[in-house]
Amino acid sequence: MKINKTLLAVDPSRYTVYQLLDYIKDKIKIELIQKDLGNLFFIKTNPDIDSLYNYVHVLNNDFESDDLETIKNFFGKTSFRIKAPADNIYTHSLLELGFKLKDYGYTMALKNLKNKDFNYLMPDGVRVVPVETSAALTDFKLIFSEAFNHQVSDYDKKFGFLEKFILDKNERHVNFFLIYENEVPVSSGGYYAFDKFSIENIGTAKAARGHGYASLMMRVLLQEAQKLNHDTACLVGSEEAVSIYQKLGFEILSKTKTLIYLN
Repeated sequence: MKINKTLLAVDPSRYTVYQLLDYIKDKIKIELIQKDLGNLFFIKTNPDIDSLYNYVHVLNNDFESDDLETIKNFFGKTSFRIKAPADNIYTHSLLELGFKLKDYGYTMALKNLKNKDFNYLMPDGVRVVPVETSAALTDFKLIFSEAFNHQVSDYDKKFGFLEKFILDKNERHVNFFLIYENEVPVSSGGYYAFDKFSIENIGTAKAARGHGYASLMMRVLLQEAQKLNHDTACLVGSEEAVSIYQKLGFEILSKTKTLIYLN
């Protein structure tokens, strides 16, 4: 299955997420269903995994009230998200119709990786390890859950189906890493690599913030991108993290807002 490339220029990170789902769909027994209306791109999993993978992407500001019925008919009884340009006027009215604002995000990209230096100095007592063991995976879940204010059960629901791929030492399309300080896990991050190299789930324990671990993890991941011969890395960052990514050379492609509808 080919993911509709309409989305590639608008949101390369989400495009890469869908490529990942397509890559593993036969092994986890799901199918991807997509629909392109020009101004809207729909995609969902069947059977439903989580609203995290059921999206409407508003590709421009041509999004009005008449589109909502089409959207609800597509998703039926499954929960879904709408991702739109941050300045889209109509999406404000969705809050009165039962939608909840999840967040604002910045779609960002860093080009010409092959010509850049991402070397780093490892502080004393600090080490970076790939998530390749059950113990490391448990630590990863704890850091992720704290960093993003989730329960571990939320992680399991959203990402549990990826565990066997994450733990596979020969897998190059999806990998995650941990930073340990004096044997205590302090930061996490990972990537999905297909047409694009998408950086995912950068998070740091609250007690370890401000020590440069997010920047260190980014350099680790960007070196991985270079090893895999990718020339562009992409991500979706929060407003708080944008400055970290810009210091590494990332540029903002767009600002978006995501709303969620829970059935």
